[in-house]
Formats: sequence, structure tokens, C-alpha cells
Amino acid sequence: MRPYQEEGFQFLAHLAARGFGGILADDMGLGKTVQTLAWLLHQAHAHAATGAAKPFRALVICPKSVMHGWLTETERFAPELAAEPFTPLISYAPRMPGPADRPAILVVNYAQLRLNTEWFHGHSWDAVILDEAQFIKNPTSQTAAIARAIPALHRVALTGTPIENRLLDLWSLFAFAQPGLLGSQ
Repeated sequence: MRPYQEEGFQFLAHLAARGFGGILADDMGLGKTVQTLAWLLHQAHAHAATGAAKPFRALVICPKSVMHGWLTETERFAPELAAEPFTPLISYAPRMPGPADRPAILVVNYAQLRLNTEWFHGHSWDAVILDEAQFIKNPTSQTAAIARAIPALHRVALTGTPIENRLLDLWSLFAFAQPGLLGSQ
């Protein structure tokens, strides 16, 4: 990792160690995915060191156009993590990703998140990552409400544009990453 990416990783690790979620708002192309994968791998190792009965599970929510990037970048930079796309089928219930003894990442797009809300709300996640988090900039949108309601130990929002139009955009990101920190709208 480059020095600024190491700083981003350390920032996320610092927040998580203190029980906070966060927003990583580096410019486009600076490696938010790599920084986040390093942090997820760090969290998976910390989780395993506690002797937890279940392996580390993370949920990455992103636009459909970047799902493949998450899968390939995970394979390249964090091969210890089993990354799988969310693939719902009417004939069976979706399952948790990865082998039962290996930390894993489930990658889903925003549309599938909305279509399968109950499934995502029915599982507890060690980490939930929102990539291109400006998708929840409207705090009253269905997508924002669904994302905020996902049970998770750690939450991280990734975006190159934390404020697109108004400060309320940033409030919505914080409402996801650290619920209640900024009070009501």
C-alpha cells in the first residue's frame, strides 16, 4: 500500500478499535477498495483471535458496475477472504458466503439489497461497507433506511463525494456509519 493508503487503513482500524464507524472519502482512483480490504482482513484476524465460534462475515453494498471489481480486488489483495456475489434465486434461500470456517465477504448491489431486505436484516454482520455511499445521500430514501437497519458491528461508508449538493448528504452518511452521532436531521 502507498503511505496515504496506509493512513486510511490506520484511520479505519483506529475507529473500529474504539467502536466507531466511519467515512473514507478519498478522491476517486486513490484506492478506497484496497484500504478497505486491508481493514477487513485486519478485522477478520482480530475476530479470529477472540476465539469466536463463527467466522468473520462482511457485507459490501455497491453499484452493480463495481461488483466485479470488489471480487477481483479481494482475490488479488486479500485472498484469505472468500468474496462472493449475492445471487438470489426464487427456488432457494440465499446463503451466507464462503466456507463455514473461512472469513468471507458478500458483495451485493443496491437494487438487490432493496429486493431482499428481509434476508439482509435477518443476519448479523461483523462489518457493512457502503461503496459509492452517495447512493444513500437522501436520508429519507428507501435505500438509506434499509442500509441503516442492517445489523452490524462495524460500518464504513466509502465515497469520493461526501457532499454532492448539501450538508444533509453528509448527515445521511454519518447516520449510517455512526447512528445517532449527529442527532436528528
